[in-house]
This record gives sequence, structure tokens and C-alpha cells, in this order.
Amino acid sequence: MTANLTDEKTMRIALVLRDATVLDEPHWEAFVKASGASGEKSLGQVLKSDVSLRTFYELFTIDVVTLKTKAERPDAQELARALSAPISITASEIAHILKQNQPDVARLCHALITQNLMKTDELEAALDLAEKNALNVYDVLVAQRLVTPEVVKVATTEKMLEFALDNRILLAGDILIYNNLITKDDLTRALESRAVTRAPLSATLEQLGILTQEDLFAALQRGLELPLVEILAYDVPADLAARFPADFMRRQLFVPLSLQDRHWEIGTADPFNLALADTITLLTGRRVSMIYTPHQELLTKLEALFPQGAAGGGEALSAMPAATAPRAVRASRAAESGKPKAAFADTGVRASGVDVRPAGQPEPFVDNLSTVQLVTQVIESALDARATDIHIEPQLDVVRVRYRVDGQLHSIMRVPAEMMLSITSRIKVLSGMNVTERRRPQDGHFSFETKSGSYDFRISTMPSAYGEKIVMRVLDSSRVMTGLPELGLEEEQLTTLDRLLRRPHGLILVTGPTGSGKTSTLYAALCTVNTESVNIITIEDPVEYMLPGIAQVQVDATADLTFASGLRAALRQDPDIIMVGEIRDVDTARTAVRASMTGHLVLSTLHTNTAIGAIPALCQMGIEPFVLASAVSGIVAQRLVRVIDPEHKVPYKPPKAVLHALGLPENTRRKFFRGEPAHSNMGTGYRGRTGVFEVVEVTGPLRKAIVENAGEARMQELAAERSMTLFQSAMEKVYKGITSPEEVLRAVVTEV
Repeated sequence: MTANLTDEKTMRIALVLRDATVLDEPHWEAFVKASGASGEKSLGQVLKSDVSLRTFYELFTIDVVTLKTKAERPDAQELARALSAPISITASEIAHILKQNQPDVARLCHALITQNLMKTDELEAALDLAEKNALNVYDVLVAQRLVTPEVVKVATTEKMLEFALDNRILLAGDILIYNNLITKDDLTRALESRAVTRAPLSATLEQLGILTQEDLFAALQRGLELPLVEILAYDVPADLAARFPADFMRRQLFVPLSLQDRHWEIGTADPFNLALADTITLLTGRRVSMIYTPHQELLTKLEALFPQGAAGGGEALSAMPAATAPRAVRASRAAESGKPKAAFADTGVRASGVDVRPAGQPEPFVDNLSTVQLVTQVIESALDARATDIHIEPQLDVVRVRYRVDGQLHSIMRVPAEMMLSITSRIKVLSGMNVTERRRPQDGHFSFETKSGSYDFRISTMPSAYGEKIVMRVLDSSRVMTGLPELGLEEEQLTTLDRLLRRPHGLILVTGPTGSGKTSTLYAALCTVNTESVNIITIEDPVEYMLPGIAQVQVDATADLTFASGLRAALRQDPDIIMVGEIRDVDTARTAVRASMTGHLVLSTLHTNTAIGAIPALCQMGIEPFVLASAVSGIVAQRLVRVIDPEHKVPYKPPKAVLHALGLPENTRRKFFRGEPAHSNMGTGYRGRTGVFEVVEVTGPLRKAIVENAGEARMQELAAERSMTLFQSAMEKVYKGITSPEEVLRAVVTEV
């Protein structure tokens, strides 16, 4: 008998049927053998590779990667153990569920005593304490740590408990009924008979003539479907939803649908997460029937039931509450929960700013916030810290959160690794991404409102070894909606650049490495020339900031809208000024040069280290030197240097090695300054950044050298005769006390 059983869903259904004693051992063995007979994949690979239910493998605690195999066939017990992995629950959530549902104390404690998770004398002492002080028994059990997350974890790992078997029978029965293999009355008859005989359900169904193992096996080969509920159209009563903590439901992705007698129906994105069913049964005293609902719809429903933020990407998150400052995890608590045992410092992340950690002290470990609270806290703290980027990085044991402030990355906190999937899902929902796609990079954006204003975030995800790395770019329009004087240009440079921008045509290039502020310079230049009498068009990838009165075009490769094609289309729109985000290829370069020579002012960027380096770069793209000499009117090179914190600026004498590197004598009488580490500057001594520029105007001698292809060194000499170099501009800021000698060595000298 052969069959191509490569459906992960079918295999998991078969496992549920086996655990519920609906599928007997001989037919289970036959099923496993048939599934491996195709020779295409081992069963472990099948469980990891199915597309339709891949999200179960990725989003929840079902770990089939480490399953052992024997002769290309995994052990059934290993599979069953993986599929019933314990869930994550906190002590406060346990207390909430117990108080809201009031299960039978005797039944709850009997289950724990049976597994040696509670001692009889401990229970008696707790009951006496509750009676003498008129306390709630459940509160005492939780307070005295008789019912803890660790206890629940162990209790729900044991599948042989009676209530665990009941849950598996319920799920198995729902599957059989949904696939028209039996009816509800059939299941009721079988359960009544089994209650007397205690025989396996498979034998009972067969004895009653309801379902033979051969018919069930044939149905498995064809493939069985899961019971499905359309959660978005389902009216969930508020009092029912209140039976469970909102954070617990978000983390485990489930919603209670109904409660009939001693039977829960819950909608879940993972109906095979039987540990969740067992946990609910243990803490409420009621059996659980799991009904599948697509997790994207479930996330939307949870947002509707518990609105703590916008449900869709791009919408303002004005409804988000201010996050509570996270507390550090004590070393003892970390030891109890199995977290990495480090001497955690108090967290530096607060709603009002970011504290500075003493040197050598690790970033705080935060695990007392829900996913929604944590994401909100990370965003708010990043804004308070003036961060330009937020990095959320999954690692082996933890998730690291870092902020880029003033161009430097700072580790802010660590959170448990098991929260990464829910953090990723939360951010993807906010930014309108596909939550189910985890194999490919994605981009998205959303808005976030605070008392100080509205901020846009551009989101990028990328798969990595331990999960998806997320980078959130903070798009603060106030940082770029400035004029040229605020950029840091020297007075002579400002005059030259302003003169270049007033010309009716020509090509102005801004050069520098990634992150050197080129986009800000272009936006400031556009703001300078943006008047009612000119038509300005930009082609960008992506459009980060919206400029009033300017037509901004987003590059879209899927629609064949590239820089080159967009530039050609813009030329037919009667433009006066065109800004091209970046010259990346020959086609774009030629079109930009041609546009600048036909009566248009064209602004663009190039990735070169020096201003003059743009000339040979364009020549290598195939642009003739004599054409460049006529087209290019000016080139700007720039870097960003950190500004000394003015509130903590102190004079000092640089080390001799620093003076030598800057070409200064050891006995120089120049005054130098640096910033003292403080709370306001995150311990760096710097607060904010400013630009360092080289503005080269292409005139007579330089234009002639370009035509003659005189070489970069000769052209650099000619440019230096008429303009300040990057190094000279940087040293001017050192002499003025704006930045430090060490910062010039870091940002400028190593680049030129």
C-alpha cells in the first residue's frame, strides 16, 4: 500500500486521532509506513515543509526540527510530545483565570497531587489559611506558589490525565463529524458506551458499527479537513472574553466562542496546540474543543475585542496607551524561570527618556510586559531618545533591541526569545505586511501619534538564523524640513550652494556613504527653491517625507517604474527642477545628464567618498568627460559628525596620537573640547549631529581638467584651491567647539 501523504495537516490529524484512541496502533503504524513509502521526504521533513500549515510550525511552540528519526520514520511518542509542547503563561494570568472561572478546587488540586506537583499537607495548610483569613482559595494557591507557571507547564505536559484525553477525544470527534465520517449522535453513543467499558474509542466505534479502522484509514489517505469558524463574523460575548486575560489570548492566539455546560469552544489559529486546551481545562475545570480560524483573521478579531492600537497598517496609533516603564528581572526570578542568569541592571527605557547604563553593565532583561505594551514602549522610548532606527534582533536565547542614536547603535534591552514571534506579528499587523510570510523580506509602514506630534515608521523585515530581524526607521519630518543654514554649511559653502541652486539648469550631485545625510541635504535644497513659479518633480526610492507643493514619485520595479524610466516620464511633465534619489546605473546617469543640458536643474546623489570622485564614477558609467564638463555645475560631499553635548562640554587636551593624526603639533595652543558622559547624551558626551561639507563649483580650470581627463588627483588639487575640503570643514567645527578631534578622526579622516 502506497500513498503520497505529504500533508502536515493530515499527519497532525492522524496524531490527534491516535492520542484520542480513535486510530488504533496497527493502523497508525500502517499510516506512518504509507506516508514514508513515496521516498520523497522523511516524515520530519514533511512536518516542516507543508505550506498550508507552516504558520503553526513557526508561530507556536510546536518544535519538530529536533525530532529524532529511526529508519526515516520519527517515533510516534516524540511526535506526540512535540505537538503537545507546554504553553507560556504567567502567575497573574493564572490568578485571573482561576478567579473568573471558579473551577472545582478539589478537582484542580487532585490533578496536581496525582502528579506529585502538590503535597496534601501543603493543600491543607492553604485551605486553613484561606478559611481563617476569609481569603479566596485560588489567591492563596497562587500566592503560596502552589499553582505556578512551572506547575502548569508540567501538568499539561502529561497527556495521560483524564481531562487531557477528554480534550483529544473532543477534537477528534469534531474532525470526524466535520468530515461526515460520523454524526454527533454517533459520538454521543460511543462516549456513553466507552464510559462503561473503558475500551479505546476505536474499538467502541467499530463495535457499534459506526466507523471501521479501514474506513478511517482510507479517509486519512484522501485527507481530512479541520473544523473552521469565520471569526470575523462571530459575535464574541464580552463576558466570555473577560474569562481570560487579553495578553494571554493575544500570545496564544485564541478567542473563546461559547461555553455550554462543562464545555468550551475556542477559535484558535492552532487547533493542534493541545497544551493550550489542557491548560484551559486545568484552570477552568471545563473541557475544550478547538476550532480552527486563520490567524490573520484572529489577530484582527483580537484587536477589535481589545483595542490597544490600530488594526491595520498606515493608521494612526493614537489609541495606544502610554506604556508602563518595564522593570528589570531580578537574578532570582531569572533563575526560577530558566532565563539567562545575568546581573540585570534597572532598565534604561522609560516613557520620559533613556537612562544610561554604567560601563560594562548589560542591557536590562524585560519579560513583564505584554507584546502590545512592549512594542509601544520600544517605540515611545526610541522617540524620546531621538533614535533614527530601531533594531529588533532575534538571537539564540534572547531578542536584542537596539537604537541608533546620532549614528551609533546602543543596546537598550533584551526580551525572552519566545516573544519574538508575537512581536513580529504585532509589527506586521500594524504595518500592513503579510503575517504568514516569514521566508522573504518585507517592507511596510505605519504612523504613531504622541503628545508631541505624529511620526511615520518605515519597517523592513529580513529572515535570519533565529527568526526575522526587524528594522524600524523613524521618519521625523521635522529633521529634514529645514533650510540650508541649519545643515552645518560654512558661510562660504552656503553662498556657493545657494548660487548653484539659483541657476536655471545644471546637474548638482551630493555624494557620500550611506547614512551621511544626503537625503536631508536634497530636501533642504528643494525647500529653498520651492516656490509657486516652479514645477518640481522627484523620483525616490522610497518616498520618505512628503514635501508640500512638490510631485513625488515612488520607484516601483514591479510596474517598470525605475529611476531612469521615471526620469524620462518626468521630463514630459514640463518640470523646472528634477530630483533623482540616486544615480545607480548608466541609463539613469545619461538621462540625468541630458536633462541638465536641456534647460532643467537636476539634483541627485552618488555613493563616492569625495566630491571630485563623482567625476571618474560617471566616466566609468560611460559618460564622456566633455559632456560632464558642460552638465555638472556643482558637487557636494558630506559627512555627519556628532555634536558635543553643550550642557556637558568641557575643555581638554587631546592625546598626542590624536594630534599627530590630525597633523597638529603637540604644543598647539588651540583649545579643544569634549563632552562628559551624562544621562542626556546616553553616556557618549555627544547630543545630535551636524554636517561636514565640501562644496565644489565646477568652473574654468576644473572644467578644463575634466575635459582633458586630467586624473582625480589633479582635479582634487584644483578644487581645493577654490573650496574647503571635508577635513578643513571638520577642523573648523573642532576649533569652534562644535565637535571633538576624535569624532573627526572617526567620521572624516578614515573616509578620505
